[in-house]
Amino acid sequence: MKIFTFLLALLFTCLTLGGLVSATHGADTASVVGDLVISALLGWVAVALWKKTRA
Repeated sequence: MKIFTFLLALLFTCLTLGGLVSATHGADTASVVGDLVISALLGWVAVALWKKTRA
């Protein structure tokens, strides 16, 4: 189960980084804000999973 949590944490970390990269290439303000909000939520989940992996 620990490897599954580790892989999920790694996935959400990559998705967060992808969202941040996408936000830097955004054309309009709404898409940039949307990308940043989604990246923040994905980052929050990634941090929670990394903490669970360490426990």
